Amino acid sequence: MADRLQRVLILSIWEDVWSLGEGGGVPDELLFIRALNERGIEVHQMIPEPRGGLEGRGATDLVYHAYPNIFRRAGFLPKKARRLLLPYIYTGTVLERLRRLARATAPDLLMGFSHYSIEPVSVVARELDLPSAVKLFGVMYLGRAGLSRARDWWQNFDQRRALRHPVDRYIVLNDGTMGDRALAANGIDPGRISFLPNGMDMTWASLPVDREKQRHAFGLPSGRVLICTVSRLVPLKRIELLFEAAARIEAPARGRISVVVGGDGPERPRLEALARRLGIERNTYFLGSLAYRDIPFLLKSCDLFAATSDLTNMSMPPCEAMLCGLPVVAFDVAGTSEIVRDGETGLLVPYGDTDGLARALGRLAVDDELRMLLGAGAARFAASHFMSWEDRIEAELEILDGLARTRTDD
Repeated sequence: MADRLQRVLILSIWEDVWSLGEGGGVPDELLFIRALNERGIEVHQMIPEPRGGLEGRGATDLVYHAYPNIFRRAGFLPKKARRLLLPYIYTGTVLERLRRLARATAPDLLMGFSHYSIEPVSVVARELDLPSAVKLFGVMYLGRAGLSRARDWWQNFDQRRALRHPVDRYIVLNDGTMGDRALAANGIDPGRISFLPNGMDMTWASLPVDREKQRHAFGLPSGRVLICTVSRLVPLKRIELLFEAAARIEAPARGRISVVVGGDGPERPRLEALARRLGIERNTYFLGSLAYRDIPFLLKSCDLFAATSDLTNMSMPPCEAMLCGLPVVAFDVAGTSEIVRDGETGLLVPYGDTDGLARALGRLAVDDELRMLLGAGAARFAASHFMSWEDRIEAELEILDGLARTRTDD
């Protein structure tokens, strides 16, 4: 591969490839860039200027370049104004910088992360006659049916604007937002779309875990059915609906359960207050940010996973829970039913039906046999349907190498 693809320039919207958000998150970028480096491919990455600057960053095959951090600088704007203006501010900020850097580094491929990057990558790639690709980690609400016209415009205007600027390849990860269909419905040639599954650490399935020891390590109680959820605590995850459901679980199930929340974010104070108001705070455990390596130990110390997102419930945490043998109780939204198969790998509940969620959670809390049956079904499904990180990233690199070949073969 290295004789075709030797140098890649990536435009990213994240400050640090090694740590996303509050320090958690799936290491997709990290593993992807490591794979490039292991093949001797030189990577240049443009990122928003980190608070500590670029000193000490980069290595022989990874070089960082900073642009003004408009995401931080725009923090003074009202939320709605920020959402409306950021796509324009972003392109205006990075376009000329990307153009100069591409001329200086002469990459074999120009790549962007997220829809924000599509316009600048498209413009510079066409100007310099470079192959181009954009990696989308999902498409949010772009593929969601049933939205009102006003909400559809508000949720999707920035992506639709970006998609007016063509690139050679759209690498879309299947997080349940049905990105392949959404892009095709918005005018993208399906032949330019590569729809790939999220990668998984398949070794988690066979990882031996002492449940009681891990419960103690995480500060969790013994002898209770632990309902776990793991996410960044932001509004679209709808963790408050899980709390409302937990408060409505009928006896004797409610006396058996505790709720475990892994992750951190701006919603945490509101959720802690809600737990107190609902009277479930004594049996609700906020673990805060977790290192990715600790996630399988947490999952395997719990009994079932609850997924309540407004966007999709086949994102990484529910999939990882299934890999670890946990049944998933989820709101049936977007592509969730692709993995959470009702009565096979978990239980599905109509979106927003907190009473139905309470019944499903309560049912699994008291029916140990059903919980174990669905957990075993989840593990079998994960083993036969999910893709390892190595295979997923290899497929991605083959796509990029193919783009580079189109340039060298011309």
